[in-house]
Amino acid sequence: MKDVEIDPDADEEMDHNELVGEHNHKQQLSMLTPEHTDPEEELWSTNSHYRITKRGKILKSVTERYLRHDLGYGQVSAPKVFTQTETGTSKSTSTQSLTTTLSTPTELQSYLTSSITKPRLCILDANILIHQLDLLEHSSQIISQCVVCQTALMECRNVNQTNYKRVLEFLGGANSSSSGANRSIFFADENHVEIANSVAGDRAHNANRNSSEGNGLRRSTNDENDERIRHVAYYFADALRDSEAEIILLTDDAGSRKILEREDRGVTAMSMRSYVMMLQAEGAVENIHDILDSIANFSDHKGSRSQRSASDALSLYEPHLPATELRAGIGKGLYHRGILRVSNFGARDLGCNDCYITVRGEGERVAVLIRGVGDVNRALDGDVVVVMLHPVDRWISTTEGKKEVTDDTKIEDVAGIMTETADATLAQSENITESAQAPKPTGKVVGILQRNTRQNYCGSIHARPSELHTTPDSTSTSTDAVTPHAPSDRDTEAALHEVEHPDGSHTCLFYSVDVRIPPLLLRTTQRSKLLNQRILVTFDSWPDSSPYPLGHYVRSLGTRGEKNVETEVLLHEHSIPTEPFSPRVLACLPPADFTCIPEAGRTDLRHLPILSIDPPGCKDIDDALHCLKLPNGNFQVGVHIADVTHYVRAGTAIDLEAANRSTSTYLVNKRLDMFPSLLTTDLCSLRGNIDRYAFSVLWEVKDDEQATIVDVSFTKSLIHSVAALTYAQAQAYIDAGDADTSIPAQAVQRLAKLSRIFRAKRIAAGALTLASPEVKFVLKDNDRNNNPTDVQAYTLLEANALVEEFMLLANVTVGKKILRHYPTLAILRRHPSPNRSMFEGLISKAKTCRQFEIDISTSKTLADSLNASVDPSDPYVNKLLRILATRCMSPAQYFGSGDVRPQEWHHYGLAAPVYTHFTSPIRRYADVCVHRLLAASLGVQSLPTRLSSRRVLSDLAANMNRRHRSAQLAGRGSVQLHTLLFFAGDGDGETNGGGGGGAKSGKEEDAYVLDVDTSTQRLPSFTVMVPRYGIEGRVQITSAMIPGGVNDPLLLRDAHRHCIQYNGTNSSSAKQTSFTKIQVFDKVRVNIWVKHTHDGTRELILDLVTPQFGVVPAVAVLCVEEPDTKMQPVPSSNKKKKKSKRQKTK
Repeated sequence: MKDVEIDPDADEEMDHNELVGEHNHKQQLSMLTPEHTDPEEELWSTNSHYRITKRGKILKSVTERYLRHDLGYGQVSAPKVFTQTETGTSKSTSTQSLTTTLSTPTELQSYLTSSITKPRLCILDANILIHQLDLLEHSSQIISQCVVCQTALMECRNVNQTNYKRVLEFLGGANSSSSGANRSIFFADENHVEIANSVAGDRAHNANRNSSEGNGLRRSTNDENDERIRHVAYYFADALRDSEAEIILLTDDAGSRKILEREDRGVTAMSMRSYVMMLQAEGAVENIHDILDSIANFSDHKGSRSQRSASDALSLYEPHLPATELRAGIGKGLYHRGILRVSNFGARDLGCNDCYITVRGEGERVAVLIRGVGDVNRALDGDVVVVMLHPVDRWISTTEGKKEVTDDTKIEDVAGIMTETADATLAQSENITESAQAPKPTGKVVGILQRNTRQNYCGSIHARPSELHTTPDSTSTSTDAVTPHAPSDRDTEAALHEVEHPDGSHTCLFYSVDVRIPPLLLRTTQRSKLLNQRILVTFDSWPDSSPYPLGHYVRSLGTRGEKNVETEVLLHEHSIPTEPFSPRVLACLPPADFTCIPEAGRTDLRHLPILSIDPPGCKDIDDALHCLKLPNGNFQVGVHIADVTHYVRAGTAIDLEAANRSTSTYLVNKRLDMFPSLLTTDLCSLRGNIDRYAFSVLWEVKDDEQATIVDVSFTKSLIHSVAALTYAQAQAYIDAGDADTSIPAQAVQRLAKLSRIFRAKRIAAGALTLASPEVKFVLKDNDRNNNPTDVQAYTLLEANALVEEFMLLANVTVGKKILRHYPTLAILRRHPSPNRSMFEGLISKAKTCRQFEIDISTSKTLADSLNASVDPSDPYVNKLLRILATRCMSPAQYFGSGDVRPQEWHHYGLAAPVYTHFTSPIRRYADVCVHRLLAASLGVQSLPTRLSSRRVLSDLAANMNRRHRSAQLAGRGSVQLHTLLFFAGDGDGETNGGGGGGAKSGKEEDAYVLDVDTSTQRLPSFTVMVPRYGIEGRVQITSAMIPGGVNDPLLLRDAHRHCIQYNGTNSSSAKQTSFTKIQVFDKVRVNIWVKHTHDGTRELILDLVTPQFGVVPAVAVLCVEEPDTKMQPVPSSNKKKKKSKRQKTK
């Protein structure tokens, strides 16, 4: 199609140009169309229409097509056939796709299978491909005999690229679950001469009729597409007129169905719901409830009780502008296009917090904030939206954009795994420019160009309080194990919007695990069955008359709370790719018997004493080391990294898949690799006594006190590892000293000597020595569920630090090298300096509670102040400070050197001006890119085109950051899940968390106070960390724990001293004072147990064991902040209150 500007006063000239779009998708459909055999049968067809632009110009759009006689009744095809070998490689058994043309009505009829009543052929409208694709892929294959015409397929492609690819897979039979069940036909109607003639004749007839009636209504493109699809249905009906076959046009367009009924040409028009109900009446399908629930709902919302009394036309949101107007506005600079992201510090549940899009302004990436439900205007996270900026006076300052915790802020009582760092800021995660002085632009969504390609959301249907089935633990001795369920905001919303329909189905409120997604209204016929399930739901639409988006049920994952189900949930929630590698990806792999041999341009280093040091059982060994004495007395040190790019060529299917996954994901009980196992655990794993390709960095280092580096070189290499050591084995060599003279022992001892010097130099330069609360699980042997039996802290040896030191050295050295050659195209990693505001809380607590001075002026001053902050009576306090200091910092981020100013390249934690990732290409795609940059800088390989574009690098870096963060969250979620299993007794059966959590259930452990909540608007509480398990949680102080209740005037909440304290007298003697204080950094004793909530989930709860609070004195005077001020005496109570060692929860 081409737009030609027309002068209204000039004679019309026909400009014949080929349709560009036809050539663009010709290759995509090549497997579905036969080769043309007779050039003389080619015909020429043109279609044109006029349109007036906003500037008054008249444009003529001309579409030209080749028409053919040999297309028959469509093509039946199958994709290339791949067979997978035992090693995981894939071989193609066919070089060409298998295509068959149904040339005659007889061939068409014989192709159709028989249903229960009679043969049936469904013609699929475009809206079926766009909205009802889940039903096409359903295992019951209720629409296996169907025709997908080119017009519908192209409309699907224009609306949703993901669905377009799924339809192509469906046509190829990729989703067929039973042999021969999927009998779909692709029909190239746009190039079919008989369809063209039929449509042209119908349009000429309608044009004459409209002219005689004086009706000059203009038809839209959608109307023309609907007309063409109807003519396809007529064509097949004529072909099967003499058979018993029934032709059905499946369309959810009521207008199109009315036209078919009126014309009565042997085609039955049905909506998807009507079609399924017909099959139900015939008894033709099983699992009818699953099928009914899978029907998409994209009509106007009319079921809400809050809306039924109002007009159906009532709009709750502003209407979206048409796509043509949106694109015109973008071209004029009136609107801005971007992907909507819900910010890390905001989440949507019943409302909507801050969202943003990133746009380019004068070469820099700028964030446009979108605040509130009205301005977000029905857009979801990941949608491609068009935004109109608000006037400058509605922009916000930096201080206004920060969220502050107020007295009304809800604090979560549930314990969980401790976070290691603060969340990345918006500027860091998206590599955007942010000014401290300039106000931040704000805007509103005026249209949505494309919905998020994410297919499904995972969550659960909301259960009403009357439907809750909480079963307390029979061993619980607490009287408050079962408490009445107070109505929540979700209960209120459910009562307002849930509806029971006359047909027995229900409109339910579905809550996604992803809190960035608002609730969805879901219509189901099996509500009671799905109440306690984790289910997948697809977004369908969000009419402006509906308070929430509409969706439909896809499938159930299983019972909520079960380990495998919840693992699948967290992988789905964080968008971790779990699909097996496709045949196209596996076809890129070398043969399983591939052997590494010397080759041109690769240095043979097999004579060097190279060895690896890894955890026990490690299979993906991507780094190795060596150190030997040179004749001149210096050391030669080498870091050798698996040469992944030798097997993964840029732009291939395996490379694009790795770029999408971006990182490997490590869970407690499984690993999801970025590359297929043939590379990860075999060809790219630097195992002992096997030749392997590597990328090596070689240093010459003086044997002096400073370990001065005198030379460095880089080379692609062929290595032979002499030993694959564990950390414990390497540590044994270090501890043995000169007593062990073996080659591996000498190499390890030299490396240890140099690593101590390099480490000391880094720390002297300001590198931080931080700490992590990370733990590891011991899983039950010979247990298919891999349930945990114990939790242990990681033991770090000097061997760990040895490997870390040389990996850091290699990353810094390579970063400098690629930056010299590609100043604007290098993939680097930065760690921003923390703001003082991020450290204010820790500085105040350290000073007030322990008299420690924390100085964050530079990384050096911070390191020195942390080293000086030691409590001789409790060494763990120093480690706790380092953990908290880490949490005050933002995580490191990938970026393109051309997107960030040089002064912001530095890595604060490592005190390195330039840093990158080079040493783990097996599990990080950033390292793959750096390998290619390094190879190009050495002249070994040319720089791939993708890495030559700053825009592509920006997108790659943003995806790396998101994927890396998602993998971290998924790993943390896995640790959280296994922690729950451990304390619930699902692992070793010793721990009894119980449903009610009795006083004797759970495990008692020492904990350290991290924060104290001193708000008078809530129950007094404090946050603790349990070092033994790496758990962080809030401990509440309830009225049952205080002799006079939480409002006892003897209970003081001191925000300045970060403590809660209670002053009382001993009940046996009024002269004995009972004083209890809980302050930040104090050690307390807590009980850890698992609570079963009202909705079937499990939560980790922490209760205070010690210290305990005293009893109410007859008269007490409290002097803390103002010694001259006396408290009013509190009369003693005659009623004795029963003390509870366990807090009441929630």
